[in-house]
Amino acid sequence: MPNITALMALLDKGQDSALLRFGLASAYLKEQPDDHLIQAEQHLKRCLELDPTYTAAYQQLAQVQKDRENLIDATATLRFGIAAAESAGDLQAQRVMQVFLKRLAKRLDDGPPGQS
Repeated sequence: MPNITALMALLDKGQDSALLRFGLASAYLKEQPDDHLIQAEQHLKRCLELDPTYTAAYQQLAQVQKDRENLIDATATLRFGIAAAESAGDLQAQRVMQVFLKRLAKRLDDGPPGQS
């Protein structure tokens, strides 16, 4: 997998694309997962602006949002992703996101951590 520097060089040359943005987000998450959630989120959002049918980006964006404790946005992202996967006939991605959404909904129903 190319590193962040190599991918940023492509972006700087004007080669912006959904695939490049997804790759950048993945590189940030692989190389520096805790320090670069914000950058990963920005690249995934841009990826989906460029290609709203990129179902893997919805899954990864929702995971980043969950990791940032932004469960409301993660839930919304998954709903959009499920609709995109359904439209594309991507049943596997649709099922994965549905399970993820159910887990998030349960976590939201349980309330904040430490609350009884």
